[in-house]
Amino acid sequence: MKKRMDRAWRWLAVNMGKHARYVSIVGLVITIIMGFGLTNLDFATDQDAYLNKNEQVYKDNVEYQDLFGGQAMLGAIRIEEGTTLEEFLSPKNLKIFQEIEKTLVANDSIEAVATPYNTMVLSDTLIQKAAPTEAQVKQLADGEITAANLPTQALPTTSIAGVSLDTATAAAKADGDTDEAEARDKDFGETATRLLAIPEADRTLDNIEWRKFLLYDNTGAVRESLLPFFPNPQTTQIVTRLKGNMSIELEGDAAVFTTNTIDKAAENLDPAAEVTVIGAPILLKDINDYLRGGILKLGAIAVVAMILILLLLFDVRWRLLPLGVILIGVTWAFGLAGYLGIPLSLVTISGLPVMLGIGIDYAIQMHSRIEEEVLLDREDHPIQEAAVNLGPALLVVTFDAIFAFLALRFAKVPMIRDFGLLLAIGIAVICVVSIIAPLAALGIREYKSPTSSDKDYSEGWLGRFVVKIGSLPSKLAVPFAIGALLIFVGGLLVESSLQIQGDPIDWVNQSSPTIKKIDTIKEQTKSSTELGIYVASDNVFDQETVDFVHNFAYQQRRERTFDVDGKEKPALLTASSIVTTMSGIINVPGATPKGDIPRGPTAEAVQAAWQVAPPSLQKFTATPPEASDGTSKNMNLIFRVGYSSLNDGEAVVKDVRADVRSDSPEGIKAVPSGLAVVGVGLLENIQSNRILLTYMSIAFVGIFLAVRLRSVVRSVLSLVPVMIATGMASLVAFALGLELSPMTAVGGPLIVAICTEFTSLMLLRFVEERKRHMAPQEAADTAAARTGRAFIVSGLTGVAGVAVIATSPLPLLRDFGAIVALNVVIALAAALVILPPMLVWADQEGREWVSRHLVSEEDLAVSRGGGGRHRVKDTGSVDGPKAGDGATDAPART
Repeated sequence: MKKRMDRAWRWLAVNMGKHARYVSIVGLVITIIMGFGLTNLDFATDQDAYLNKNEQVYKDNVEYQDLFGGQAMLGAIRIEEGTTLEEFLSPKNLKIFQEIEKTLVANDSIEAVATPYNTMVLSDTLIQKAAPTEAQVKQLADGEITAANLPTQALPTTSIAGVSLDTATAAAKADGDTDEAEARDKDFGETATRLLAIPEADRTLDNIEWRKFLLYDNTGAVRESLLPFFPNPQTTQIVTRLKGNMSIELEGDAAVFTTNTIDKAAENLDPAAEVTVIGAPILLKDINDYLRGGILKLGAIAVVAMILILLLLFDVRWRLLPLGVILIGVTWAFGLAGYLGIPLSLVTISGLPVMLGIGIDYAIQMHSRIEEEVLLDREDHPIQEAAVNLGPALLVVTFDAIFAFLALRFAKVPMIRDFGLLLAIGIAVICVVSIIAPLAALGIREYKSPTSSDKDYSEGWLGRFVVKIGSLPSKLAVPFAIGALLIFVGGLLVESSLQIQGDPIDWVNQSSPTIKKIDTIKEQTKSSTELGIYVASDNVFDQETVDFVHNFAYQQRRERTFDVDGKEKPALLTASSIVTTMSGIINVPGATPKGDIPRGPTAEAVQAAWQVAPPSLQKFTATPPEASDGTSKNMNLIFRVGYSSLNDGEAVVKDVRADVRSDSPEGIKAVPSGLAVVGVGLLENIQSNRILLTYMSIAFVGIFLAVRLRSVVRSVLSLVPVMIATGMASLVAFALGLELSPMTAVGGPLIVAICTEFTSLMLLRFVEERKRHMAPQEAADTAAARTGRAFIVSGLTGVAGVAVIATSPLPLLRDFGAIVALNVVIALAAALVILPPMLVWADQEGREWVSRHLVSEEDLAVSRGGGGRHRVKDTGSVDGPKAGDGATDAPART
């Protein structure tokens, strides 16, 4: 079997060089074909990248967006100091807001718009109009009339709001609650006095006194029903709801259109105001745009770093050849990914520099080995010898990487699974290119222009450096093994205590205009996102459903908090629905004891309010009646949230879900949905098996090596530096109290892949030298001297490939790149320093755990006598390109 494999490698080496021209042509054709595959790459930043389609959260969010639209764009309007809300909401400005709504809703990608104008119109209607008749409801639904065409009520008690207040007062009296009844009577009297002071003809939005009446309650505070749109006396909002379940590109276009429309119209506001328009669609668009350009930028930085490393440290002919090889390899890898439909995301974007860093090692190792066979061993057939000796080892380390990356396929986050598949396929493709291309290019080079030099690079400073750092006494092997195990176990014990960085705002470029806008809105409104809950029942306008929404909204606002520097802050700031609008209208200050839930509205009042609401506000709050039975089946409840961290959101969403399960009456379903819930789902998926992925990759690689190398000991020795790196990373993070980037879920398998690549090559080269009759220490020193240059260069390129991710302006990527690069440095240092003495100790006479069954008993017997380095017995050369006279005239080395 061994002889057949050697002949196959020799045949490959000969024919790649002999037919280099044809190999080049075929390679060019494949590269062009794969280049077209690059055009098929898609960029995924929507929920498909974060959640699995079979997850309930995913299904709920799709249904929610089908019912009430997608992401929201928030326009915060900050009024100048000295200007009141009623002054700012002048007829001119209200007209501007009306035009903004008309322009936006005319866009097919926009579902609905809530502006200061239509919210004021609804307040005006509820106070001046009675509940519509059945005929009027049909006319309103058909668009034949608007609420403005309904008869105006001269008496306040006959309007929708007036009837609701009167009904609540009567209910309080019927319940015998005299305190509430007296508070309501007093408040109603004050309200009636304020209203009747304004002549009926002047009760229009053109009148500042009427606007003041609509905006403020009898205490002078903004009415509770208006707080979702007027969070404080100096701020008002425009909320634009985009169509649901759109592609990220369409959503981004709609977000830009919304921003431009509001910004342009706001220039005409008088008095002027500070207008800030932002929303999750803009944030996602920024990320999507970065993915399209950022991946090339990261790749370019990695290429520049590798050029410098190769020029400074890789002292061979055609020293930039490995870079050309890896560029072809990654083109094939990403082209194949395009054909296979593997999308690019925040995680997979790092695949380019990672593949550059890992993959170039293969080409460097092959290139260096060919130079070694030419210059040091003076082989007659150096290309064949390099292929026979290194080719099988490259296949081993390729499968090391593939098995490490396949662990990512068990991640619960789709984009992490895609990343694992991308790397596994990419590394396999790169391995093929890294074997064939150097064999062809250097084979024809050595045939036409043989390398001739008396320089022994193994005596160079890189070779001496690697020998030096790996020459610790073999007696330290056992303490090293114990120390590695303790570090690994220690890291395992503290892993569960590490916190994931949970604020999505901290994941993106902190100096971007988008983040500045988000910070501005948070400062002005105390919130920049929302938690949506859709309520479904046979009829959402029946009393049972209305009571549930009313009670649930007040309960959640009162009970849900999050911690800020040891202080409890409200997690849910305001509740917005057609039910809470009416709840706010009838909630009289002082009528309800502190801590109790106020009396709720009647179902008839809530339904009437929805029927007379402007069309956009209807779309925001409930679905239209179904033709089959004339009832509405779904209602929307939106909370403005005070937190931004997904860690805080996770706790809130869990509590909300628990209350839904315990408090929902039979037949009523309440489902938390929206981006806030999607983000929590992402965090839960990351946390669920983040730790497991690293240990799965170690297990997969360990099992493969045990089978392939036919020894558990050899497998364990290869993994010792990996155990040190993974354990040390967790211990350092725990000791320093660091929050980990969510992308650390892919960091562990990356470290395993990169590090086992080096440890496997080192172990196999050690075994190869043992076959040449060298004693363990001599074999370790010779392997280090001859491969030191390649290991240092390829190690630095591997670190550089990961480290360039740290140049990303996105902290999510930057922190990940820095942490993983540091861990890789630790792992490689452990491989170069700790592995050699462990190999020597494990292979001393009487043990020979490393060489046993890989080295013949005859060769081991000779090595015990210190036979020195000899050429491995030739298994048969194949005629073809070989080194010229300049490479064979020098005496053979022993």
